[in-house]
Amino acid sequence: MSPVIRKLVVETLNLPLKEPFIIATGRKDAANNVLVRVILDNGIVGYGEIAPSPYTTGDTQQTSMAALEFIRWAVEGQDIRQWRALLTKIRKLIRFNVAAHCGLEMAIMDAFTRNAGIPLYQFFGGAITCVETDLTMSFGSPDETFNAAVKAVKEGFNLIKIKVGMGVDIDAERIRRVRESAPACKLSLDANQAYSAKDALELVRRAAADGIVIELLEQPVRKDDFDALRLVRDQCPVAVAADESCFSAEDALRLIRMDACDVINIKLAKCGILAALDIAGMCRTANKGLMIGCMMESKIGLAPYVHLACGLGEFSHCDLDSVYLLKPFECKGGFILNGPKFSVEGIAGGTGIEFNPAN
Repeated sequence: MSPVIRKLVVETLNLPLKEPFIIATGRKDAANNVLVRVILDNGIVGYGEIAPSPYTTGDTQQTSMAALEFIRWAVEGQDIRQWRALLTKIRKLIRFNVAAHCGLEMAIMDAFTRNAGIPLYQFFGGAITCVETDLTMSFGSPDETFNAAVKAVKEGFNLIKIKVGMGVDIDAERIRRVRESAPACKLSLDANQAYSAKDALELVRRAAADGIVIELLEQPVRKDDFDALRLVRDQCPVAVAADESCFSAEDALRLIRMDACDVINIKLAKCGILAALDIAGMCRTANKGLMIGCMMESKIGLAPYVHLACGLGEFSHCDLDSVYLLKPFECKGGFILNGPKFSVEGIAGGTGIEFNPAN
């Protein structure tokens, strides 16, 4: 019997954060996500998660669920072994609901690799079995940022990302306080589009004047201002990453042709799995660095990110810290967490996630 998708199940997954997460584009107190399950007629279940963000992808929990209900007819009854043709078809049907499509992609790829009896990271290439993430400092006063960095060091983090965009003066002070509290950690900055090119360059200049090494400056300017991004990249001594400026392979191609960045941040919630593989191939060809980031996914949705990072083994920057920001809940598999390190060793098939929504 062919492994056919018997049922698509879509339901809310509301998860509280440990504390508010504040960046230049807004504040989050909870993750109002969507759990996606693809159930095959042989009993295999594939898991996916939608982490909608009105600020970034334009999706909400309600629109994501509606989009998947809209294309249910195109999913149920399909042979999971024809996953690529299926994903191509549904991407055309819900072209502008990228987060919703991503959650469904996760579930389909999880079900396919479980059915094939291989871990998802091996399907992607099996390059490595462990990656290390940074931890993000959200907006806060210099003292609050200092205290958050102290806690990160105690928890074993070696990489700290500071959300900036509060103004050059206060951000410069926040960076100084993080360096004071975490002298051995590598630091990166993420403006989430909050700065002009001039102010972004001034912030980096001030950090350098204080003797602080910054590893990466992420999305310093407005996402649609590729010229400003290129200006920062041309004049900045720090590697510049594009995040919100890259939602698709077409965006990646434009960024590469303009030489507007040094690194491209791939987030599955922005582009999905197939486009992520396309973007990674482009960056490899163009000698651009790769970063992998996340939205506010729980362990369910974060597992495919970890498997992609381990499968390709090409990401020089890993920002997979959402699992540290959410209050924990009962969910098995996906990866083994040891401080800031994720391991996929021992996963028998798919992502290895096991979750009972009734819990």
